[in-house]
Amino acid sequence: MLFTSQISGTVLLAASAVSAGTVLWDGRFNDYASSADLDKWSFSNPVGEYQYYIHGKGEVAEYVNLSADFKNPADGASKQGVKISLTDTAFWNGDAMRRTELIPQTKAAINKGKVYYHFSMKRAETNAPSVNREHQIAFFESHFTEMKAGWISGAQGDADPALRWFVDSKSQWDTPGRPASGTTWPTRSTSTPAPSASGTPRAPTP
Repeated sequence: MLFTSQISGTVLLAASAVSAGTVLWDGRFNDYASSADLDKWSFSNPVGEYQYYIHGKGEVAEYVNLSADFKNPADGASKQGVKISLTDTAFWNGDAMRRTELIPQTKAAINKGKVYYHFSMKRAETNAPSVNREHQIAFFESHFTEMKAGWISGAQGDADPALRWFVDSKSQWDTPGRPASGTTWPTRSTSTPAPSASGTPRAPTP
């Protein structure tokens, strides 16, 4: 599994899921001419690497944009990355939480056995994710493992600049969330058993 995203215009995310040295799903955007290609997907026409239906009522370019500027410069296999934005219209299905999600379109067993997930993210100061709000950046539907940034609901205080990796709702690792502009967050490789309940890894920006 590989994908890149920029959260709220300021965070780049790259992730991979590998089992026994085999890439189970490749979600890089090398075959996408633009983010408009995401609109080709539907439940009756499941084409491409992503399901794209959790988003606001605006055009796809309001929420998702592709460019070589958004990819991890150390990732020579990706032609471009993705910027995922939360705008004033990014509400889905009556939710009070802003949501823009890209969900892997695959039948591969990405939630079974021992799978390695690799995340590489970038944060810039311009339009940065709020340190006062919880951002669920990459997660399974069951949330058995996930990457989060910002103040976590229920935590002490009212602000947190860190990027954190969670397993079963417990923080396992974190890194400061205010690197110099244009600097990539340290990558994190994790080896995690699959969830007991079926889940789908996602790259949203709540």
